Amino acid sequence: MSEQRHKALVTGASGFIGSHLCEVLRERGHEVRAMVRRSSRLDKLELGAGGVPFELRYASLDDPAAMAAALADVDLVYHVAGATAALDRAGFDRANVEGVANLFAAIERAHAQGQGPRRVVQVSSLMAAGPSRPRTARREHHRHEPGFTDYGDSKLSGEQVAVAAARAADVDLVIVRPPLVYGPRDEDVLQMIKSAALGVVAQPGLRPTWMSAIHGRDLATGIALVGERGRAIPREEVPGHVHAGGGGDPRAPGAVDDPRGAGIYYLTDGQRTTVAKFGQAAAEAAGRRALTIPLPAFAVRSVGRLNQGIGRVRNQVPALTFDKARGSLASGWWCDDARARAELDWSPSFTLEAGLADTVRWLRAHNKLA
Repeated sequence: MSEQRHKALVTGASGFIGSHLCEVLRERGHEVRAMVRRSSRLDKLELGAGGVPFELRYASLDDPAAMAAALADVDLVYHVAGATAALDRAGFDRANVEGVANLFAAIERAHAQGQGPRRVVQVSSLMAAGPSRPRTARREHHRHEPGFTDYGDSKLSGEQVAVAAARAADVDLVIVRPPLVYGPRDEDVLQMIKSAALGVVAQPGLRPTWMSAIHGRDLATGIALVGERGRAIPREEVPGHVHAGGGGDPRAPGAVDDPRGAGIYYLTDGQRTTVAKFGQAAAEAAGRRALTIPLPAFAVRSVGRLNQGIGRVRNQVPALTFDKARGSLASGWWCDDARARAELDWSPSFTLEAGLADTVRWLRAHNKLA
């Protein structure tokens, strides 16, 4: 796809990843329309004293009229909106599956009026594919292994809905699967960094497992490049393609140009780490030393179950749900971004250590870390 300047709609623009993406797209010369809900806080979108430098559209994915206005005259959609935490699978599905279906229904209605985008970038998750093996990083062509977390399964279902809907609507679809994302404006990983800065790193399970991570700014740059240059998922089903019945042995090395999994990209900082190493690096960035405490699996699951029960009573999602507890005990969440580097000419700016130092500086500047 040629690198023309786009009028791009970003859903979930007020969030951590969405706000970074809006900023990167603007810097790259694109016209940005930031879609937010009426209830959304806009502080992450405010760049300096000038306020929000993007066109704002207030809309919800379940509001057809508002979606029609949001999609008018745009030629590219970055679908970032979704849920990373919920009390049950239904909660995830409302955002991560039904939200995708609603978006494509709105796109089809826009096409019927002679307008609307012909290209969509959907931000999914590494967890959609399932855990990595202890000695093998996840690659785009590896078969899915669902059933490990409700969150991951909902993101995979959202991908499958998007693939079918994009083919029906004659839309180019590209999927991005980030691993753990951290950085300025993040709130999900903040507690881990705060704990490490206080001298404690909690390691789920007695043995460390490999995982990938990426700084939010680097992820946003990669997502922007996917929109500009990324290969779309084939319009017609390809035998062996991961969204046409699966395929690919997760233990096999594969190849960057493997046709199976075309249109899917993993983005990472190129390093592999563990929870313990991530926490120790965060502590060092804060100028502290930290003690790593391995937690037995049964204890992690028990705390997750207890928290989830309390959350249901209070109708409030806790920081550690049972679903997150299960995910933290996986055999690994490690992926290989060779395809993105080869096809997008992309490379991250931040190593893990530099990224955590940048994050700690931001947290201290905003009085979120002592």
